[in-house]
Amino acid sequence: MFQEGSKEKHGVLKRYFGEELDTTIFYFIITLTVPFVVLGAFWPELLASLCSTAVGVVFKVFQSTYLLGVTGILVFCLALAFSPFGKVTLGKQGEKAEFSTFSWFSMLFSAGMGIGLIFWSVAEPLIHMAAPPTGEANTFEAARLGLELYFFHWGFHAWAVYAIVALTMAYFQFRKGEGALFSSCLIPVIGRKHANGTVGRLVDTFAAWATIFGVVTGLGMGGMQMASGISSLMGIPGGANLTTALILIVTFAYIVTAVTGVSKGIKFVANLCVLFMIALMFFFALFGPTGYILKTLWMGLSDYMTDLPRLSFATTLFDNDTWTRNWTVFFWAFWIAWAPFVGAFIARISRGRTIREFILGVIILPPLFSFIFSAALGGTTMHLEFVQHLNVSEPINKDFAMALFVTLKHLPFFHFMTGLSLVLIFFFLITSCNSATYVAARFVTCGRDVADPKANNRLTITFGTILGLLTVVFNYSGGLKGLQTATILGSVPFFIVMCLGIVALIKDLIQNERTQKASMGASAQPE
Repeated sequence: MFQEGSKEKHGVLKRYFGEELDTTIFYFIITLTVPFVVLGAFWPELLASLCSTAVGVVFKVFQSTYLLGVTGILVFCLALAFSPFGKVTLGKQGEKAEFSTFSWFSMLFSAGMGIGLIFWSVAEPLIHMAAPPTGEANTFEAARLGLELYFFHWGFHAWAVYAIVALTMAYFQFRKGEGALFSSCLIPVIGRKHANGTVGRLVDTFAAWATIFGVVTGLGMGGMQMASGISSLMGIPGGANLTTALILIVTFAYIVTAVTGVSKGIKFVANLCVLFMIALMFFFALFGPTGYILKTLWMGLSDYMTDLPRLSFATTLFDNDTWTRNWTVFFWAFWIAWAPFVGAFIARISRGRTIREFILGVIILPPLFSFIFSAALGGTTMHLEFVQHLNVSEPINKDFAMALFVTLKHLPFFHFMTGLSLVLIFFFLITSCNSATYVAARFVTCGRDVADPKANNRLTITFGTILGLLTVVFNYSGGLKGLQTATILGSVPFFIVMCLGIVALIKDLIQNERTQKASMGASAQPE
């Protein structure tokens, strides 16, 4: 009787969401996410307390592992790019890239860190200036250190995390013909039987868990920033209620675009986002202190590159354990949590590129654009603070989400540029959540597209709604701190999956090389 009832329930789910649905993974994800929604809705203080305790344990256990592990990933990626394996094509030999370089860059950048860059590019350097990990606060030296640390947190390490996940997925999907799932990438390590069984389902559940909680943070920060912008522009009160309303509006918008498909929706919005960012950057360069911005860029880059080895291999930065946990460990967890959906999405759009082209493109191009963008915005803010003595740091430190708009108030066309910035944030949120919804839905369909369009749309709407509800819950149960907690909790299980994926990639590359050499040797022998 129980088995018949279970089969009947599975049949209902498959009829509703499509025959491709893996009901086990679906149940796992619902079981993991629904308690957060219920606790956040009825007992937000209890949820905040439980999450705070869990995060404390994660920090204590994983601090050194995260710091050195992410550095190890960066070193491995660069070594792989310049090794003989760098010539391997992510697809059939000689296959051409599916997207143009600009469209490829636009999509990976927009999904990778667009909204976070808008949020933190002005705020983070000034936050570090007001509370530096070392040295005297509110000085130019503290601001300079803040810019360097911003480059460190948003630079090569972040994109190395994305690159290794995307590379592993693209290699096994396009080179080996496996499914678009993380469990398929682990076949060389755990075997095909386990990859297709319970272990594989747990792996894909962890990937979906990290995706959902990572995007919740980005959506929440974007909602907070949009609320601050509207409050600044229209003079209406901000706060959690306005943020929630905006989150729900964005949720509806990205669900609508998600059902249009990757090629129609994401590509168009991603290209538009990058064009808007370039326009915003040129506005700051034209109407801001151009020379000071260039000096800021050079100063930040030189400090970052000079101190990169020291920052990369330290398990406690500046002998300040609390600061290290609250900032560097959090950001590494942030990138790990975003890696499943960003990596899966980057893999999807990277067919036909070589490993070398892929790694160097992903690790170098987006960070350089990020550095230029942050120098334009952050450099202008530093000029207002230290040259014009306008004390912009005080209101920014009171509300991080106000950082961009506080700076825009001191430049021409405030209302127009604030409106444009709000549109940019809105589009970035749609792009990121669009990608996440698409990828998360694929985790429960064994990496396949659902054949029935109506069932596919219902699945997309379900995951889009889960993202929106979780964001609202964490926003009410702790604001920015609650959102950061979601990221950290989502990153832990997937970090283990990432490490196994690296082992699987190395093992398969070496095995293929040996097979090719043996084949060449056999064919060279005289008959």
